[in-house]
Amino acid sequence: MRSFNIIICLLIFLGVIHGCKKNDTSRYEVKSTTSYGDNLNKNKAKSNIEYHSILSTNLFQKPSSVNELTRLDRVIQSCGDKSLINEVIISNYMNSTQVRLPSRKMMTDSTDRFIEETYVRFFIRRPTEAERTWFKNFINSNKSNPNFTPELVYTAFAASDEYFFY
Repeated sequence: MRSFNIIICLLIFLGVIHGCKKNDTSRYEVKSTTSYGDNLNKNKAKSNIEYHSILSTNLFQKPSSVNELTRLDRVIQSCGDKSLINEVIISNYMNSTQVRLPSRKMMTDSTDRFIEETYVRFFIRRPTEAERTWFKNFINSNKSNPNFTPELVYTAFAASDEYFFY
């Protein structure tokens, strides 16, 4: 019986040693890629100051002053409809000559690049294939509409629910 136990232990030991070898991952052709994450499960709301600080940085490519952010926060707190006042502020930002928007030509001629850069800029993620397809079809169907501009797209992204959350 004792020799039987020794044989069983020896077989288990050999099985463990044989099974615990490092795999060669090169045969699986694993490729490194940059990951932005999906960020689709955002659930922490941005404060008024955070939202407008990030928004002004996205639109003007420079941060707002603390005084301006504090003033905006007081205005937002004094109004009952937060989404309405944010839309008014976004509209004022878009009317500024200092806002940095891509050209309409870039949006229509380099649609894939425009979509990718817009999602990364506002949502800090790449678009899903469904989002990319829908957005590309939307832009292509509005190419002949002269009123369809990057300003409208940026306004929609800035006012979206996903942009209000982390």
